[in-house]
Amino acid sequence: MSHFIFIFLLFETIEVSEYLFLVYCLFIGLIYDIYFFHLVGIASLLFVIIGAIIYKNNAIIFSNRWTRLLAILMMTFSFEFGSFLLAQMIGLTAESITVFIVYGLVPSMILNCLWMLVFQFIFEKIYL
Repeated sequence: MSHFIFIFLLFETIEVSEYLFLVYCLFIGLIYDIYFFHLVGIASLLFVIIGAIIYKNNAIIFSNRWTRLLAILMMTFSFEFGSFLLAQMIGLTAESITVFIVYGLVPSMILNCLWMLVFQFIFEKIYL
């Protein structure tokens, strides 16, 4: 699954205060929860936690392009794996971890890496 919103959120840490950024994360998480999970909590929690970590470390993340790419991969992994674990704990999914990794996590990581490689230059021109 594409998490293009992570690229936007990563670069948005430059423009807004921490409080507003976490409100963005909560709002996007609520929309994501309602649309994909049909309950509130999983994406809202994960977006806010990931957003707080990214905001606190944005001086390190914006040191070069490779750290931004690594940050997107870490955000994608954290969100995908965290949402899988939480969904499995609540009983929303019954698939095994190997099926999730092969058919969910790996394709998502590859797609988001490609998105970042393609759109990083555009976001750099806008935000940096």
